[in-house]
Amino acid sequence: MGDMLLPPGFAALEPFVGEWVLPDAMARMAKRQASSIAAIRLFYDAMLPRGAAALEHLRQYALGEVPPDAERLLKLMLALAEVAPAVEWYGTPSVPDGFPVQRIRYLRQIADNTTQAGAI
Repeated sequence: MGDMLLPPGFAALEPFVGEWVLPDAMARMAKRQASSIAAIRLFYDAMLPRGAAALEHLRQYALGEVPPDAERLLKLMLALAEVAPAVEWYGTPSVPDGFPVQRIRYLRQIADNTTQAGAI
């Protein structure tokens, strides 16, 4: 059980952990931009049917108290949120006529597992 990357019930998503569990929002945006729409859709199609169950599982934890396997699941869900518009709206990894991502400068990064109070 200690070698499971994700919580029980989510083993089918483990092939995506190495590629899509990323450290922060900037890395997720860069991954979306650098991926083909086919790779994005493969991830999206695997994740979307498990999304409700993943959110239900994650609800049992407070931010800052998420165990490592559930944190990886959280990061997969955040990656799904990042790529969903590419699949559902744009049909491309980039945002047509959008602000150039190369010009985005993050002044502050808040860890994915930090509470709002902890981010202040």
